[in-house]
Amino acid sequence: MKNDKLHKIKSTGFKTPDDYFESFEDKLFERLEEKATIAGINDTGFKVPKDYFNDLDDEIISKLNTDDKPVVKLNSRKTFYYVAGIAASLALMLAIYINRSDEEISAEMVETYFQESDLDSYELAELLVDAEILEEDFILVEPEYNEENLESYLLENTDIESVLQQ
Repeated sequence: MKNDKLHKIKSTGFKTPDDYFESFEDKLFERLEEKATIAGINDTGFKVPKDYFNDLDDEIISKLNTDDKPVVKLNSRKTFYYVAGIAASLALMLAIYINRSDEEISAEMVETYFQESDLDSYELAELLVDAEILEEDFILVEPEYNEENLESYLLENTDIESVLQQ
């Protein structure tokens, strides 16, 4: 048979004899009623002990009695939670200890912080008042200047038109 004709096949290829399903049941029951045995074999080979089914219930129930044996749970979630809690607390304590630094904040670090931040003098004064820092701890140094230097600085660094408009 050629491959190009495979898609044109409409039958399955299986055939049953005429009236097969109509007479099937009758033929089956006739076959079951026949007592044909294999030559040389007289019994089935299965033997049940005497009074087996009378004593069976009592034997099963006696084997099921487990009152003398304690029940032990194999997987206890409570112990798992205890172990997990201890491990988590140890990990937290270790993380806190590792991130702890013994460096002290120096005056230079504070000075660079204030220089790099965009705080004006009013905000800085507010922070110092909130921190309740005593004036004794600070030495205020007033810059020395003379009027000639101030005048030359203003002339070089300011826009006169913006000053006049205000």
